[in-house]
Amino acid sequence: MKIFGITGGSGSGKTSVSAIFRELGAEIIDTDIVAREVVRKGSKCLDELVECFGAMILNPDGTLDRKKLAKEAFSDREKTAALNRITHKYIKEEVMQRIKNSTSDLIGIDGAVIIGSNIEELCEFIVYVTADERTRIKRIKKRDMLTDEEAYERLGAQPDDDFYTRNSRYVIDNSGSLNDLKVNAQKLYDKIKGE
Repeated sequence: MKIFGITGGSGSGKTSVSAIFRELGAEIIDTDIVAREVVRKGSKCLDELVECFGAMILNPDGTLDRKKLAKEAFSDREKTAALNRITHKYIKEEVMQRIKNSTSDLIGIDGAVIIGSNIEELCEFIVYVTADERTRIKRIKKRDMLTDEEAYERLGAQPDDDFYTRNSRYVIDNSGSLNDLKVNAQKLYDKIKGE
């Protein structure tokens, strides 16, 4: 069994790369989905987040208001680090369970914050998905309904391109068309499978 990470900053298109790898036969564990599951109402993870960021991150029904949490957590690096510290232990526990239950020989763990986290310990290597800043800003504004200022603030709270490149075995550029991405992802997938 080969386990690797797929990462990239907001709007880079790592989810698109993961989807292509899934179509090609890899099992993909999406840490965004896992992260939503571990913060469900009544969970230990949600209790810790409320303790750190305050009850203002909750909806009236006691569920997490993800937009309020993101606005608070991405407002500075220390708060971003606190969010990661709290959520990562619960996410890792669930990811390890999914790996244990998997029958696939190739598993990609899709996550924005893998490098330097406890999830990286599970990975043999990292695939970094990148795109130019203009493309990323356009994507996250459309996806998350953000203003220019909010989009730039989110990118500013994340590591730069050099950090990802230094810590990854493979880099795939997603600044072009979906067709370009499919061709490049297929080549990379074949290389990974052949190792």
